[in-house]
Amino acid sequence: MKRPVALQALSTTHHVALDLALRISDAKDEASIEALMASLPPTFANEIEPHMQQEERLLLPLLEASGETELAQETRERHDRLRALAAKIAAGDRSALQPFWIELHALVRFEERRLYDTAQQVLPAGVLAQPLPERGPE
Repeated sequence: MKRPVALQALSTTHHVALDLALRISDAKDEASIEALMASLPPTFANEIEPHMQQEERLLLPLLEASGETELAQETRERHDRLRALAAKIAAGDRSALQPFWIELHALVRFEERRLYDTAQQVLPAGVLAQPLPERGPE
């Protein structure tokens, strides 16, 4: 499904997440795992966390105002699980890598198939025709 302007940048960011998930799932040797342990925290902080914050500040309140409170809550819960796993990895917990990539992959699928599809169905066309601002109201 072609994404409207408001969702295009969010959807594009999922490519970074899927690439990271693939790299984690493919990491079998010590060098690859060590490289991921070093690169994942900044990638999460600079790419994935801002994406989730933008959804939480801008998209989820719009969905809640349209009556999609359970979907918004589920999205926040998935974000929180991913944040908890990323924090474990940042603290050096290698055992969190496998659950992280599984949760990340599931989050992208959920957002593409449920969150964004629902947004396209319930949000006004005028809202969807404009890019979401980088920052929400302060």
